[in-house]
Amino acid sequence: MDPRLAFLFYLAALVCFALAAAGGRVGGGRASVGLVPLGLALWLFPLLWNTGVTAF
Repeated sequence: MDPRLAFLFYLAALVCFALAAAGGRVGGGRASVGLVPLGLALWLFPLLWNTGVTAF
């Protein structure tokens, strides 16, 4: 995966984590529960992609 694209995935994951943390403090945190798994998926996708390219 292109490093620029990986950077965008990591940046999007960071934004998701920041929104989840901010949403947990304001408004009860129900809306932010879905942002944590999305952030984790965005964080792990470049690693998964690079592992798939290496494996196959």
